[in-house]
Amino acid sequence: MSEPAAGPAKPTQATHTADVSQLARGGALNLVGVLFAAAAGVLLYIVLGRLLGAAGSGAFLVTIAIFQILAVAGTLGADTGLIREVSRALSLDRSKEIRPILGVGLLPVAALGVVFGVAVWLGADTLAAAFSGGESEADIADYLRVLAPIVPITSLYLAVLGATRGFSTMVPTAIIDRFGRAGSQPVLVWVAITAATGASLTALAWASPYVVGLGAGIVWLELLRRRWRQGHGESTETLRSLGRIVRDFWSFTLPRSVAAIFRIGVQWIDIVIVGAIMSPRDAGIYAVSTRLLQLGLYVAASIGQVAQPMFSSLLAEGHHQRTSSVYQTATGWLVAITWPQYLAIAIFAPLLLAVFGPEFTEGSTVVVILAGSAMLGSAAGPVDMLLLMAGKSTWSMGNTAVTLTTNVVLNLILIPHLGIEGAALAWAASRIVANALPLFQVGRYLRFFPWGPGARHASVASVLIFGGVGLAVRAVAGTTWWAFAVYALIACGMYLVFLRRYRDELDLPMALRSFRRRNRSSGAQQETAREQT
Repeated sequence: MSEPAAGPAKPTQATHTADVSQLARGGALNLVGVLFAAAAGVLLYIVLGRLLGAAGSGAFLVTIAIFQILAVAGTLGADTGLIREVSRALSLDRSKEIRPILGVGLLPVAALGVVFGVAVWLGADTLAAAFSGGESEADIADYLRVLAPIVPITSLYLAVLGATRGFSTMVPTAIIDRFGRAGSQPVLVWVAITAATGASLTALAWASPYVVGLGAGIVWLELLRRRWRQGHGESTETLRSLGRIVRDFWSFTLPRSVAAIFRIGVQWIDIVIVGAIMSPRDAGIYAVSTRLLQLGLYVAASIGQVAQPMFSSLLAEGHHQRTSSVYQTATGWLVAITWPQYLAIAIFAPLLLAVFGPEFTEGSTVVVILAGSAMLGSAAGPVDMLLLMAGKSTWSMGNTAVTLTTNVVLNLILIPHLGIEGAALAWAASRIVANALPLFQVGRYLRFFPWGPGARHASVASVLIFGGVGLAVRAVAGTTWWAFAVYALIACGMYLVFLRRYRDELDLPMALRSFRRRNRSSGAQQETAREQT
């Protein structure tokens, strides 16, 4: 296979600064949303654990796992397809194609979502019997019947938000999904449970933000389309026919749809298998243990979402070296943000799990296993996003097929013998496979490599500061809240010194300057508006 055509030998300082600034602005906004969403997600699990216990929360989470697998499968990969096609259409001055692209992407999603919803409604009792481990069957069946009509709505919700990201903005995703959907779910679920409304209304309370979010997403998408047309005028390029748009869109997206099913399967199938082989109680403990790492996984997803349309646009314009630079910057930021928290969570896992209820401390070993594998995953950066935006959706599909197969086979082998620790080992192995395969592909065939100076320095500092100091504090003071507070103060202080020392390697000065310029620009615009009125 021939190597991709390279752009300039090295990005200029101006282009590198512009790329880092764009990545930083979108990443910062999304990071704020991610922090909020992760906190809300932890709160939701605390509500479930404290009010329903391990068994009750496990039944609910097994249902949510089934729902999420079907909802994501129902998107047919159109969320990623819309990001790619919308961003390419805009970068190539084909804005008139946006409407047909949206129709081509969203109509099949709606149709398949309805099919899945009907199947869940009709098969609720069968699914409950298969994945309940002989316990809580009635509750799981009730949950599934309530959630069935929400399946097509959620599939469309995910696809519409993907389309908004094609306009190189994370604002709709941050506001609608991170703050709106994630923030409202724990409150609504708490109200439903404390009001003793029953399983059906608890499920409805959890799912209702998707309905509201879809409406908000559609309105926001139309506003983005109109704003772009007003700011850039009509397209000047020759447009593709509808048939060509269909072929181009689905030739890329259909392999991605299979990959999306595999990917969501890797994220949730272990909870379903634990519930089926063991019990909803064990599934609840395992699910809470895995979601303790949710913040780091959200950060990884948020940086990937910001980089995704940038990769698409830069590659479409032939800027190979600039793409490589963005990839390395994103990886450096990802390692710098996620490795400290993974290490802290692993070292103080018993203390943190006790917040959800005393039963959940049984998942401490699970947290340690998963934290280690998550660190390795972060080290690859947004590698699958890069592979996809390079047009290699078939490669991505193959990678996720191998990943899911690894996950399921190891779960079936290890869970009967090792319990939830076996499920953790299976997840860890599949995550390593999920990152190693695309990492080899983008390195060998596309000539992209994730680690620059920023990632190298951040990894060493994280292990020495958050790992070394954490183990020392735990050895001296144990796993108490006082010990954790002392550890956090010492480690964070030392890490800030490191960030200042290696700020250039991490491209932090350019990111900070972009925020200041944006703030000054916003202030000037507001002042001008006040003078005009």
